[in-house]
Amino acid sequence: LEDDKIRPLSHLESDGKSPTSSDSGRSMKWSARAMIPRQRYDFTGTPGRKVDVSDITDPLQYFELFFTEELVSKITRETNAQAALLASKPPGPKGFSRMDKWKDTDNDELKVFFAVMLLQGIVQKPELEMFWSTRPLLDTPYLRQIMTGERFLLLFRCLHFVNNSSISAGQSKAHISLQKIKPVFDFLVNKFSTVYTPNRNIAVDESLMLFKGPLAMKQYIPTKRVRFGLKLYVLCESQSGYVWNALVHTGPGMNLKDSADGLKSSRIVLTLVNDLLGQGYCVFLDNFNISPMLFRELHQNRTDAVGTARLNRKQIPNDLKKRIAKGTTVARFCGELMALKWCDEKEVTMLSTFHNDTMIEVNNRNGKKTKKPRVIVDYNENMGAVDSADQMLTSYPSERKRHKVWYKKFFHHLLHITVLNSYILFKKDNPEHTMSHINFRLALIERMLEEHHKPGQQHLRGRPCSDDVTPLRLSGRHFPKSIPPTSGKQNPTGRCKICCSQYDKDGKRIRKETRYFCAECDVPLCVVPCFEIYHTKKNY
Repeated sequence: LEDDKIRPLSHLESDGKSPTSSDSGRSMKWSARAMIPRQRYDFTGTPGRKVDVSDITDPLQYFELFFTEELVSKITRETNAQAALLASKPPGPKGFSRMDKWKDTDNDELKVFFAVMLLQGIVQKPELEMFWSTRPLLDTPYLRQIMTGERFLLLFRCLHFVNNSSISAGQSKAHISLQKIKPVFDFLVNKFSTVYTPNRNIAVDESLMLFKGPLAMKQYIPTKRVRFGLKLYVLCESQSGYVWNALVHTGPGMNLKDSADGLKSSRIVLTLVNDLLGQGYCVFLDNFNISPMLFRELHQNRTDAVGTARLNRKQIPNDLKKRIAKGTTVARFCGELMALKWCDEKEVTMLSTFHNDTMIEVNNRNGKKTKKPRVIVDYNENMGAVDSADQMLTSYPSERKRHKVWYKKFFHHLLHITVLNSYILFKKDNPEHTMSHINFRLALIERMLEEHHKPGQQHLRGRPCSDDVTPLRLSGRHFPKSIPPTSGKQNPTGRCKICCSQYDKDGKRIRKETRYFCAECDVPLCVVPCFEIYHTKKNY
């Protein structure tokens, strides 16, 4: 196949499975019997991870398959540029600006910032400021040891992804809005597609990120839980829910592949599956994306398709538009296509390129035996991938955060999708590992802090917290050094952290000064034995 893999509808396969020229016309002739054998294409794809990982037990390595140094460097550069722009503005009526305290960030600090964002999806509070509250009911001392609230809010305010001057004018408002984060979105989606190749069964469906503020591309989907927000068209692996490709709905003017029926929904499907055509994949679709002409076009590109259909679509056989009795089916065939209607509690219409009207025995919700068409059973097993991915993300609701800037909320959403894909690859490489999704997130956050958190980065003020929650003291490389002289003291000393946590025989706290400290932890310690105790014992 050429780079543009979608073949025109008039193309005829040499193996005889494709429709004849009369079948590909405007009217389809449906019959009660299948005129050609019903079989799937042979699968020739090579599913699996395509990028090497040196340590398959390290969550951070999977995350960095997608969030590479290249992407983080770009975000760092744009964030510093945005901070410089904000700092150049005149101060407010009080005569000062929070930007006066800005210091340029780097990749390490930004990765710690991302780790805090992920932690906020697990430890949830209604307002960002509450994460740094010292009120006993709200206190989260660990966060204060990682980064101050002032620094986090300043980074969040300056977080930026693209130079505003590079945004092209002359487009619709929706397209202009998307430019705010399009480079990051395109980069991550490209990584999703190149790092991993999905298994045979894939699903295409809509996904919605909650956003109720003013936004040109905001959509309303009454069947979704959140109903209002930013709509994405997502292609997932049916087996795992791995997000492999995605498009953001921006209305008219989307860059889509052409389709034989000219429907936008068909063009969206062909755009998402374009790189998987010709390999025997089977794509499962809902009724929004289905038309007989789309199924025929997919089949001519050696791709099977299954999905529910709307009876008002063109080329749907008239025999299926009549009411049928409960428990009965009606099937019609046209070349490689089958249209089937089945009535259970409600009527449902299916299209497939390889199924027939075979009924199989299954257990219903009450455990009783019942019969269903095989096409419906296969559809139920494979179609829920996008909803499954959304469900796994609902426990970490970045969308519920009160972000007024839509593209920062969308970035938060992309960050969570990246972690989900990382977890799915981790589980595929470690099938016997019992780590849950939430424990994977916690392990990833810990690894990000171990690798990128710098001692003294948090710039704490006031008295230190009585709880020792330094995240790195039990790992990394630590060496004792002399406390450097100050302007007021040539040989300064500090209270040893270990000694001052002990009591003498009279019950009084021991006070012992030392000339040495750990440069990594920025903690005064006696060389022997306190330095070893502090870095090896969790509860010293």
